Amino acid sequence: MSTQPLTSPESQRTLQFTDGADCKRWIEKLPLANIQQAQRVLTAQCAALNAAEIPALERLKILEALKESVAFVQSESANGYAGKALPLEAGESAVWAGVIELWEEINHNYQQCLKAYREGDLAIAPHAPLITMRCLRALGCEMLDYYRVYRRPPGVLWRALHDLYSFAEQHGFTRIRVQDSFAQRDPDSSCAETYAQALLAHLANPYALSTRQLAFMQRWVEKWATLVGLVAQPLPASAMPALAVDLGGSAGIEFAGDLEPGPNLRYVDLEQLSKTLRQTITLLKQGQTPAQLGLGEHARQPGCENLLMLLYVQWCRAGTGRGEERQQAEERVGVCFGISAAHFHVSGGRGFRQPGELTSSEKRDLDTYGYIMRTHHEVDGKDENRFETWQIINQSASGFMCILREPDSRVRIGHNQLIAVRRTDSKQFQLGMVQWLRLEEDRELCCGVRVFPGTPQAVAVRPSNFSPADSRYERALYLPEVPAAAAPATLILPPGWFQNGAFVEVFSDRKQVAKLLNLLEMGGDFDRCTATLI
Repeated sequence: MSTQPLTSPESQRTLQFTDGADCKRWIEKLPLANIQQAQRVLTAQCAALNAAEIPALERLKILEALKESVAFVQSESANGYAGKALPLEAGESAVWAGVIELWEEINHNYQQCLKAYREGDLAIAPHAPLITMRCLRALGCEMLDYYRVYRRPPGVLWRALHDLYSFAEQHGFTRIRVQDSFAQRDPDSSCAETYAQALLAHLANPYALSTRQLAFMQRWVEKWATLVGLVAQPLPASAMPALAVDLGGSAGIEFAGDLEPGPNLRYVDLEQLSKTLRQTITLLKQGQTPAQLGLGEHARQPGCENLLMLLYVQWCRAGTGRGEERQQAEERVGVCFGISAAHFHVSGGRGFRQPGELTSSEKRDLDTYGYIMRTHHEVDGKDENRFETWQIINQSASGFMCILREPDSRVRIGHNQLIAVRRTDSKQFQLGMVQWLRLEEDRELCCGVRVFPGTPQAVAVRPSNFSPADSRYERALYLPEVPAAAAPATLILPPGWFQNGAFVEVFSDRKQVAKLLNLLEMGGDFDRCTATLI
């Protein structure tokens, strides 16, 4: 084995081991303290391994020796981009691209082992179930990293995943359990379980999940994948929507009624999963802790129960928990994000200033004429106040199912972020919250928005018990009561401002005091609460 330093360019291009034993010794010198460097080294070595002429069994032994280090490096690298606002910054995109590249190199190497099995290599034949499962696992992990940056996995990944499961079916080892140390739970798994995990992750609508929720979802699909059945014949009619996956297609689970019947369809049996989820939710309501139910030591209530309810709707009701219809209605609209930008545009483009504070032009008028001749608006030209043109695709009474645009903005958009929308036929704005984000294969950026009732007013707020050292106002938005919708008056405050029962001064055209009542939303960049003006 070469004794060149692991981080030198020459050593990275040259394969540093020829068998599993050599690889284990090489891994001991891998600089895991520097994650990005370790990932570059691993990627280069996997690429060199992919190009090397090595017996399939030795290639498999090397890959098995590498898998723990690969899993660790990939997991740590994900911290650099998971759940970040879109579009990603250049550095975040580079880290993500490096993770995807390493998954692909790993998959290509396992595929070489599978190719040897197809060609009749007797030495590798006993390990075919393990190799197929590893290929499925690598693809599932790659898809998960697409979800972590809210990107739709390309169709080629789905086709590869379906082809592998079909191969396992044809060779009769979908249910053979093999060692799987990638998983967080059981030490063994099967092709059927690994395939089911990828299907459930997609069906969970990961574009609406936070990084923490994604992590719990990943853990739970590993726990419950054994409860998912895939059969060639349609299932008996039930309260659950009929779902199926097309093994010859390039998508995940779909409504069975939308697919042409044929030998490639596998109908998804979620009855046992549905029963388990209902029982788990019931036990949580009865007071058992998430840890007692095997949901994770770090899972907390009520977030755990809320996530389970969301997943139940997505998995066992196919996302049909929404009680209103969406109408196709394409319309170009103006949008901006965050309290600062929303305040700026709702106020008609006025730069924010402290109530009672004069602008330099107004001061000159007062000094020169003894009074202010006209109102001056000091327009804030910062990028954070950028107004953009988006397009509504469909809508319902409570929001827009999807707004999309070309991803060329300097404004970054995150989950649970405040959004202000102005329709083309209206001078008024609507406020809402970004509920999901997805970057499509063609790089169009989509987001789903839930709209808050009421017509917003730009106001300024400060705690009512302020001290002279802390007397400045902050931007906020007030939405009056909407009696027809039984919607109380609400305040959109800076994040962290809400305290139940606290009093704040609210200044618009005059000063008032508001009592904060119930927190309705803790957004990514705002608090939304009910309030009563006193």
